Amino acid sequence: MIVSRNLSITLICIILGVMLAWQYKSILNNNKRDTTNIVRLESVKDELLAQKENNEDLRKRNEELQNRVLEYESSQGDRSQLEKSLEAELERARWIAGLTDVEGAGVVVKIEYIGKDSIRENAILRLINELKAAEAQAISIEGERIVAMSEIKKAGDFIVVNGKQMVSPFTVKAIADPKKLENSLTMIGGIVEELQMLFEVKVTIERKDNITIPKVRDDGSVLKYDLLNTKKL
Repeated sequence: MIVSRNLSITLICIILGVMLAWQYKSILNNNKRDTTNIVRLESVKDELLAQKENNEDLRKRNEELQNRVLEYESSQGDRSQLEKSLEAELERARWIAGLTDVEGAGVVVKIEYIGKDSIRENAILRLINELKAAEAQAISIEGERIVAMSEIKKAGDFIVVNGKQMVSPFTVKAIADPKKLENSLTMIGGIVEELQMLFEVKVTIERKDNITIPKVRDDGSVLKYDLLNTKKL
């Protein structure tokens, strides 16, 4: 009788132990699922916000283009208004192509090489790419406007930009939102930290309320389009 009772108690304990273990495992699995779901939810939320921002940019660009079309359509009967619209569009194209002097707020970046060997062009190229990524609307190096056809290469102890030889220190000017641009350059792991570590350079950044950037030289050394023809429709 005693043996039977002990056996019953043992079986009950075993069953309770299995049930508790199963319940504990179930709770752990639920917690894991909850954690995974939270991570996925945050990821989806981030992606949704990014898509919303992208859609908003596209919407604004679409509205801008639609307004421009309406301007052209409404100015068809008004020659003076049409001329003004075309002149504004031409001026905008000249800004983008670098064919006119421009001014605005921005930053001045000075790069001074402090290593034993001569500076490599990669340091300048990386800085220019970062400035473009940070939405700089006009850039110059030692007075040379950077445009789509600009060349930046190393020649001996010199860096050649638009066919012009330059030596350290280099002064780079960029027109953009000064605070945003400076933060982009000086962030942890950003381009300034990278340049100082990889290329042995000293980098200083100064915000400016007004910067003047000259137009690109149009003497045939930078802008070359003698081989281009307008595509016929």
